[in-house]
Formats: sequence, C-alpha cells, structure tokens
Amino acid sequence: GFYAQDEWHARPNLTLSLSFRAEHQSNPVCKQRCFATLAGPFQSISHDPAQPYNQAILLNQKEGLPSLDPVVWSPRFSFAWQPFGAKHSSVLRGGIGVFYDPIHGYPGTNAGGNPPLNNVFTVSGDNLALGETTNLFQDAAASNTGFVDGFKAGQTLAQIQAVDSNFFPPSATGWTGKPHPPQYQRWNLEWEQGVGVLTSLSVGYDGYHGIHTLVSDPDANAFGFGSLPKGLCSSPPVPPCADPRFSGVTAFYSGAVSNYNGMVVSLKHRFKNHGQLQANYTLSHALDEVSNGGDYSYNLGGDSLNPQDPNNLRGAYGPAEYDVRHSLNGNYVWDLPLKAALRGHGPDSWTDGWQISGTIIARSGEPNTTFDFAQSLALQPNNYFGLLYAVPAHDPGRPAFCGEGAALPFAPHPCFPPQVLSNGQPSPDALFVQTGCETGFNAGTLPGPSGPCGGPAVSMVQRRNSFRAPKYVNTDFAIRKNTKIPGWEKGTLGIGFQFFNLLNHTNFGGSDNFMSNSTFGQIFYLDQPPTGVLGPGVPQRMIQLKAEIRF
Repeated sequence: GFYAQDEWHARPNLTLSLSFRAEHQSNPVCKQRCFATLAGPFQSISHDPAQPYNQAILLNQKEGLPSLDPVVWSPRFSFAWQPFGAKHSSVLRGGIGVFYDPIHGYPGTNAGGNPPLNNVFTVSGDNLALGETTNLFQDAAASNTGFVDGFKAGQTLAQIQAVDSNFFPPSATGWTGKPHPPQYQRWNLEWEQGVGVLTSLSVGYDGYHGIHTLVSDPDANAFGFGSLPKGLCSSPPVPPCADPRFSGVTAFYSGAVSNYNGMVVSLKHRFKNHGQLQANYTLSHALDEVSNGGDYSYNLGGDSLNPQDPNNLRGAYGPAEYDVRHSLNGNYVWDLPLKAALRGHGPDSWTDGWQISGTIIARSGEPNTTFDFAQSLALQPNNYFGLLYAVPAHDPGRPAFCGEGAALPFAPHPCFPPQVLSNGQPSPDALFVQTGCETGFNAGTLPGPSGPCGGPAVSMVQRRNSFRAPKYVNTDFAIRKNTKIPGWEKGTLGIGFQFFNLLNHTNFGGSDNFMSNSTFGQIFYLDQPPTGVLGPGVPQRMIQLKAEIRF
C-alpha cells in the first residue's frame, strides 16, 4: 500500500485536505500449484455430460482467482471551514472519497476445495443409520471412490455411473466474471455549533454507494423451478440446461450494489468540574442486494445472504440485514456535588469522590425476510441450495412488527397468522401461500376446493427484509466512591457497583421466519446486549461489585 496526504491552510478559517491511497492485493498463490479450478466461468464451460471430468476441472493451478485488479486507487478530499471566522465556534466539515475492502480469504482460496482435491457429495434417498445394509454414508464413500478413480482415468459421467449406478455427482465452486474488491463511494457533511463553552451540537449527513460487492450464488446449477433451466443437459447439450456432472455449484461474482443515507445529531455537554453528557441520535436507511459481504450470517434466523433467484439479483434489493432506522446512544459521567448539597456539613472523606455513570441504548428493530424453508429443502435434489422467499397470498398492508406477545412459551399473539389451523386445514388468514404451492419465484397458488394448492394463481413479490423484529432498549448504571489512600500521594481506592441492564428489561429477538415451521411468527430467543459482567450475550440484569486501586 501507498498513502500520501497534504493539508493546506488556505485561510485562517479554512483547511483543505487531499489524500491519496493506492493498494495492491495479491491473488492467492500456492507455490506447490495446489489449486483446482473449473475450466472457466461455470456458465461458459461445456455442460456436455460426455466431456470427461478432467477436462472440466483444471488441476495444478498456481492462483486461486481468475484475476484481480493489480492496483486500486482511492482519492479523498475533505475540508473544515469556520464561516464566521476562526474566533467563532461554528464549523462546517465535509468530504468525499473512494474506499475499498479486500476480497476476503474464503472465496479467494475456495479453489483449493474443488474436486478432486476436496470432494463434497449431497446424498439422499437412503437410510441414515450406519447399521443398515445400505446407508447415506456408504453412498457418499462409494461416490467418492468412483469419482476419484474416474477422474484419474479420464472417465465421463456415464462411465462412472456404469460402475456405480447410485453415483452422486460432486459439488464445485467457481467465479463468474472478473473479481473486484468491493468499492464504496462515500461522502459526508457536518455542521458543529458551540453553545457557550460547555456545550456543542452537531448535525451531520453521511452517505455511500457501494459496488462490486461479493455475491455467493449457490444455485448456479439449479434447474426445474421458476426462471431456472427446465432440466439436465443431454449430449450434445441444448441450453439452457443444468450440468449433470455436478450437483450444487456455487458461483462467486462481484456484482451487488448497496446504498446508505444517514443523519446523525450529537449533543455534548460538560458540567462545570462535575462530568459530562453525550447523546447521539441516528436516522438512517441502508439498502443492498446482499448483506455482510455476501458470505457471513448476521441474524440468528435465516439470512438472505444469497438472491433467491440467481437470474434476478436486482430482485433482492431491499433493506440490509442491519438496517436500523432509528438509533439513540448516550453516556454520562457525573461527579456528585454532595459537599455543596450538604452545605459543607460532614467530613470530606464521606462527601467527596462520589461518581455515577451509565449508558443508554435504544433502537428500532432489525429487518428479516420470511422464507419457505420446507420448499427450499424440497428443491435441493434440483441443485437449489438457497432460501426461497415465501410468496404473499395477499398484500399484508403495513409490514409486520413483532411484539413481546409473540414470545415463547406463551405466544398468544404471533407476528403472523398461522399457515395451518389446529385441524390441519390451511388458514384463511395466512399471509403466504402454503408450502409446496409455489410455482416459481414470487408466484404460487392459493387453497381451493381440491386442496391447499387448488385455488387461483397469485403472483406477488415479498420485498426482501420487509418485516421487523421488536425494538431494543437497554441502560447500564454504575455508582462508585473514590477515596484517597492516606500516606500515598497519588493512591486512590475506588469501590462501587455496576448494574448491567439496570431495569432488567427483556429485549426480544426476531420471530421464527420459516413459514413451514410450527412456531412460525413466534419469538424464541432474546436479543443480546453489547455489555455485561460476562461479556456480551447475557440478557438478564447483573450486578457487579468492583474495587479499583489507582496509583
């Protein structure tokens, strides 16, 4: 990396900053040539089942990625201006620049996990127990042996199947297009105003537009549903069709976009010799097509890390997994003026050194998407390994917000009406079509006289992350007494109590967002606080006695 910066004090009340960063990220390299890659982007290689496996997969590759930008350039500009002069406490700041994230390690080195170096088989249709005559573990072992021997011998799919009629094809990974580091074009503008000598108020706007975000598409070889190819390829192949030599194929590409706009209001106040108070309020909206770099889960429930329709990435554009519209954060420290309050009565050792402090956190709920998990599993034999959005049966109106009444074990008021009534019949109030009634992405059929799928067809889009979990509120509090240690010039003993989740307030997480579950719409976990005696994750109130010696 290379970095340069220059600051120019154009006027006593105006400072301009120009910086420039250039970075080089190496393509993952294996000197022993230990990578195995597909012969090209999966969409462009031959899907002819008569082509031998060792022509579709290249061994002894030195680099993990097809290519990588040799250098990324990041120019940045900012300014600080006191419009009423350097002696006034009004400041206008702003800036604009280009920033990059590196392509993280997993997609960069996943080529090392391709067959035949690392073989993954999705097996089904047999016994699970090891003691049975035939079982899934034996099927996977037999498929692995057949594939490894067949790859060395340059065999085709048909030749391997002639030896093992129950052969399950392996999974594979690859890249589509040229990899790019995610780029973020960011800008901001802030006004800070001093109010007297003890208080300042600032109002700022931040925004960015992201491009080249990593997309992980686990359905590159899926077929038989919606916009996917109708079936497997024959020889010679007639596209579009799925490659029968592989099961699930994960294709990475740098193609998603994101946007963020946020306003932050900050207040800082210092009490005369007694402490300080700071509070920040953020109003923001984050939108993207994939969240968290496209590869890491964020919520405990199902994440929409991958587009449900591999042919329609734009259809996944919606609120980000961590789109918090309203957020309030505050902290305070106050040295209690007990001596003044008692008008000098009482010894100094009793009235001096008392201090209270605490934090306040409040935010709106995080978003989530409703999935049909059972239908997603049913499509795995068709090489579909993503999560299928539930198809709305009708327009739900306002997006649903979960309340504490949806929490288990009582849950008298789940977030959504049940899909199925207690008698097993489809609920007439269900917001989504029944499991198995989806006819495509964002399409399905309603219940009718002939069964759960015997009614009229519907085509309605459930916007990604259109539902919300409950809001979060928490406050911590501490009180302590600092006493000077006699005979020790700088020695101070501090003893006090820390209260984590002072009000013992229960914060609920998101509801079960798999509509095929019996607990659909119910909340079965608590949101995790960021602080605690044992670190983050303990939602109950905890009290800690703390002693501290400073010297």
